[in-house]
Amino acid sequence: MSADFIDTNILVYLFSVDEKEKRLRAEELVQREESLISTQVLNEFANVMFRKFSLSITEVEHACRELELAFRVSVVTQKTIFNAIRLKGRYGFAYFDALMVSSALEERCQNLYSEDLQHGQVVEDNLTIVNPFL
Repeated sequence: MSADFIDTNILVYLFSVDEKEKRLRAEELVQREESLISTQVLNEFANVMFRKFSLSITEVEHACRELELAFRVSVVTQKTIFNAIRLKGRYGFAYFDALMVSSALEERCQNLYSEDLQHGQVVEDNLTIVNPFL
C-alpha cells in the first residue's frame, strides 16, 4: 500500500473552529496509517499557526511536534527543488505547489490531498490530486 501526501491546508483545518465539517474530514485523514508530509508542509503550517491563529511559540512547536509524530516527514532536498522547477514548467503549478508535488512523487505517493490543486489531476502518471472536501 502506498502512502498519501497531506497538504498544509488540510492540516490547518484541524485547528478551525469555523469549519467543523472540514475539521472532521481532516481528522479522518490524519488518523490514516500511511500518510506523510514534508518539511515544507511543517514550515507552512508553523507560519499559518503564527499568522492566522496567533498561537504562541510553545503552542506552534507543540503542534508541529504532534505532526512530526503523526506523519512520516519527507525532507526537501536539492533534488526535490530541481524536480519542482521542472514540474512547474510542465504542469504550470505555482512553485510551492510544485515543490509539494515533487515531494509526493519522490515518496511514491499515490494521492496528494489538497484543497488548492485541481481535483482529479494525475501528475507524472503516478500521483492523483484529491480534494477531500468534495
